[in-house]
Amino acid sequence: MVPVTQTFRTHSPAETQALGAVLAQAVQPGQVIALVGDLGAGKTTFVQGLAAGLGVQGRVASPTFMLANEHRTPSGLRLLHIDTYRLGDAAAEASGFGMEEIVDDATAIVAIEWADRIAPLLPADHLRIEFFLAPDDEDVRELQVCASGPCSVLAMEKLAAAWSA
Repeated sequence: MVPVTQTFRTHSPAETQALGAVLAQAVQPGQVIALVGDLGAGKTTFVQGLAAGLGVQGRVASPTFMLANEHRTPSGLRLLHIDTYRLGDAAAEASGFGMEEIVDDATAIVAIEWADRIAPLLPADHLRIEFFLAPDDEDVRELQVCASGPCSVLAMEKLAAAWSA
């Protein structure tokens, strides 16, 4: 399947969170969301919105030092929030702690920050969201969403339809 790409633009951290919340309504358990972008680009902000949209209660922070945080919704759905920034040989270390099993978990939604560092371990069907900072406005983000696989294409189509509504 040829990947499908769409670009979204947000104008504030709150709007970046709102886009994440809209995506929450479009994804299903088993979805892997690969987040890519520079420090401060909005990856964690986006996941905070995703978590809120899923109904996660409590604080959602970057798991940079913990490597992974698990959040549960009131219905019991799990959001696994992973950050590979601090891994040395990221793919090897991630493989060592079971990343292949994590991304194959059909009962959870998995959001991975710095996912480009473990690209070989990502499933064929995943959403890749790349964050770009606007050079002239520190609050503006361009998010390029690339869907690979039928589940991810469907999620992206739902996101695009809901965001434009």
